[in-house]
Amino acid sequence: MFKSGNFKYYYPTLSESWVIVLIFIFLGSLVGGAGSLLVKNTALATSISYILTMIPPFWYIAAKAKNNANPVLEAPTYVKINKPHFGKLGAFPLFVLLAIAVWALSIVTEPLVSWIPMPDLIKEAFDAAFDASKPVDLIVSTAILAPICEELLCRGNMMRGILVQKGVVKAILWSAFIFALIHFNPWQAIPAFILGCFFGWIYYKTHSIWACIFMHFVNNATSAVMTLAFPEVGMDDTLSSLMGKGAYAALFFSALAILCAIIYLLYKKLDNHDEAASFEVQSDPQEPGLGREETVDSL
Repeated sequence: MFKSGNFKYYYPTLSESWVIVLIFIFLGSLVGGAGSLLVKNTALATSISYILTMIPPFWYIAAKAKNNANPVLEAPTYVKINKPHFGKLGAFPLFVLLAIAVWALSIVTEPLVSWIPMPDLIKEAFDAAFDASKPVDLIVSTAILAPICEELLCRGNMMRGILVQKGVVKAILWSAFIFALIHFNPWQAIPAFILGCFFGWIYYKTHSIWACIFMHFVNNATSAVMTLAFPEVGMDDTLSSLMGKGAYAALFFSALAILCAIIYLLYKKLDNHDEAASFEVQSDPQEPGLGREETVDSL
């Protein structure tokens, strides 16, 4: 059922996306929580629990995609998950700019974190997830699994479907909102929403799911490396609390200027193709292995 090529045949509407979210929140959390109790003493406990949490929503998506790929009379339709086009930029320059943009964005949005104090329950959960005493588990769960699974879910699946149904602006905003919601962390909700909007914009401009996974990796890997390098720094500590006001102000406005410059450059350099056409629904009558030919002939 988890054949990768099948996923392109399911592009959910907004209401269907919320069904996926509910499956993730309730069934996924139930499976992941039960699994965490069984593997809590293993070296990759967090990573295994995360994988188990993601199985129910992806199983549902795979089932819907398989059904859509096997129509009786009509050719299957699809919207590709990954169809990269980088405009006037090559892949390497783009990915360098995206890494810098993610770092700058994390600095610019950091003051928003202090708007909502981190609850003790959330702090304990983050301390457990970002356990510096288990570096392999930390890297695997946050820097590898989370970028791949969450980008495939939020951008590669839900945003792609909403974009077809509702248009680009609603697709970016709703997918970013869902991205912030599924982190179960109001302390990070606003920065996660802004980061999700940037990821969604890049996905629309490039139609590259790997660009989104890369940006997510850069963001999470940076947090993981900082946790390993400075274990004495608390999860709720901010740059403004660790730096002098003058140094922090210089860093903030420098990051803001860099971020604005990169966004403008990306807008100009990536704006030489029809982005909307890239996400148009396509017919796939020749897709092998769907069993259509025999069904049609028998009729």
